[in-house]
Amino acid sequence: MEKPTLRFNSATSQSGFTNASTSASNDKNASVIIREILQNSFDSAIIEAEQETANVKFSLEYVKKDDIPGIEEYEKSISYIKKLDLSKNEQEKDILNVIEEELNKDSLPVLFITDNGIGFDPKKMVAILSDGISDKSDPKNSGGSYGNGHYSAFNISNLRYVMYGAKLKDTSIICSGQALLRTHKDEKNNLKLGTGFYVTNDKPIEVESKNFPKNENVPSFMKNKLEKITDKSGAVIAIIGFNFFGKKHNDTELINLISAAVVRNFFVALKENQLTVEIVADSKLTSIDSDNIDEIFKKTKEIKAEPSYKSLEKFYNTFINGQAEIITTTQGKVKVHYKESDSTSLAICRNGMWICDSLPPPLNQGNFTDVKFFNALVIPQKSTNLSALVRRSEGNLHNDLRLNRFTDDKDGKKKKDDLKNSLQEISDFLKKVIGKNDNTTFTISIPDLSIEMISDKQVNTPETQNKKSNKSKKTKKIPKPTINSFGENENEAHGDKKKKNKKDTDAPEKRRAGNPFSVKKFLSSHDGDNKTAHVKFNTGKKATNLLLCMRIDNGTDPSCDNTAIPPRLKIKKAILNEKELEIIDDDTIDFGVVEKTDLIDLSIHYDTEIEGHYTIHYEFLNSLLKKDKND
Repeated sequence: MEKPTLRFNSATSQSGFTNASTSASNDKNASVIIREILQNSFDSAIIEAEQETANVKFSLEYVKKDDIPGIEEYEKSISYIKKLDLSKNEQEKDILNVIEEELNKDSLPVLFITDNGIGFDPKKMVAILSDGISDKSDPKNSGGSYGNGHYSAFNISNLRYVMYGAKLKDTSIICSGQALLRTHKDEKNNLKLGTGFYVTNDKPIEVESKNFPKNENVPSFMKNKLEKITDKSGAVIAIIGFNFFGKKHNDTELINLISAAVVRNFFVALKENQLTVEIVADSKLTSIDSDNIDEIFKKTKEIKAEPSYKSLEKFYNTFINGQAEIITTTQGKVKVHYKESDSTSLAICRNGMWICDSLPPPLNQGNFTDVKFFNALVIPQKSTNLSALVRRSEGNLHNDLRLNRFTDDKDGKKKKDDLKNSLQEISDFLKKVIGKNDNTTFTISIPDLSIEMISDKQVNTPETQNKKSNKSKKTKKIPKPTINSFGENENEAHGDKKKKNKKDTDAPEKRRAGNPFSVKKFLSSHDGDNKTAHVKFNTGKKATNLLLCMRIDNGTDPSCDNTAIPPRLKIKKAILNEKELEIIDDDTIDFGVVEKTDLIDLSIHYDTEIEGHYTIHYEFLNSLLKKDKND
């Protein structure tokens, strides 16, 4: 067998320092990378190796450059790349400069990650060295799903070089490595691939080729770590030329940063004794387990990591101190932790890992305006269709949920409906156990307001500050003429004049046009079947004459003065504190003077001939009475 080294095989076409996979994960965000690494180690230990607890260790060490496996071949390839003209590509020049600076060091920082998982047999080694291939033995329960997560580790290697090693159940050890450079020509002017593999021969990376170093051929760089694994199996990842997540080389800060990412993203797994983590840097050891997670959680609250401490604290408290029940949905069991609060928030964790606190309808915040305020943490149980459906709706970073990630074919639509039905069952359970809201006041804190809502059993929760919405609407004007009395209809506003009756002329004249007005807090939901809406808001400042306009988007631009917009949504009734408010032109609710401390809880009954899905736009205006303007 040939001596293992870093080998760059022949190429048939050129490529730069970046490829689709590394570009998609081009981020030094510690939380993203720690999540990905821990997720893979957790899956490998709990699901594949069937361990009771996943034990993961992060260890920062400094290794002599000459002891790095394949470093000679690596430096030779860099010397070829330096001969290329990269003057027209600043990004490639920057990457090359970072690599050269790292190679000038005598010792390189290496971040080792060790776990007690199933390890990398030849089949799994092929998968991890490949682009877009995943080899999860139980995809229904695993945390990952896209197969490219390992590329995130390259972003924290200044050399873009990562090695993988494993101890297998038969006691053998195996290793390989991958460097992501760019195509270059060797001394014989042969074009070489930009991707190099630490292997024993130049044969293709396939299971049958048996070109991965094993046992005595494993370099001491990896062998020393693998022999210290006391479990039946395990894995070691070595991130060579570790760049401290793009931050200053501070060991204490590094420990705190990793600690924060661990406790915030895996508090469920830690608290349920399914995960323990050790972090070693500069002889300092930090251990994280179910006994000290509370201490670590509070200790690292000032550390900037995702999710933020502020947004996560309420869910952590709900998980620790709230009530918990396991309910059965049509797609399997789910554990729901819930606790009354001063505002309503919902989040989801899966496979011990935090996913997000922005859930799709019908489990979004706006679907609970009629119940008391609460926090809820939803945890689909393992080996259920529900867990698999949630996993399928997650993004490649597993930090959000979107129903549009299902395919548009028959199977995809069925899976989407199955998930929505299960979310509805969870929603119904929460409404039942929390109970209706009997308060007339409310406190809402919802980020990123977008004053629009999609109908037909779907609910979008508008966000607290409509910065984007109002930014664009400042230049949007109501079609002329904009001065109307109560009772004037939309056709009259666009030139179809009709004689006013006495009631019309006696009504106080108000301007329907006005300045866009940002409310401080806003929450809405509606029932597309019964054509009712429920709106709550607090202005945060005085409005001299507040108007709320509701329109259905029909693809026309209301800023065009010559465009007649039919009143496709007709407000039949708007009730505030058992009092009916006046309606202007069928689509605008008049509140009159609203003080900054007023809390508005509004019920709206409307009518429309449109069936199926449609979008309702909400727009607040602050108008003046004509007599006030003339004054």
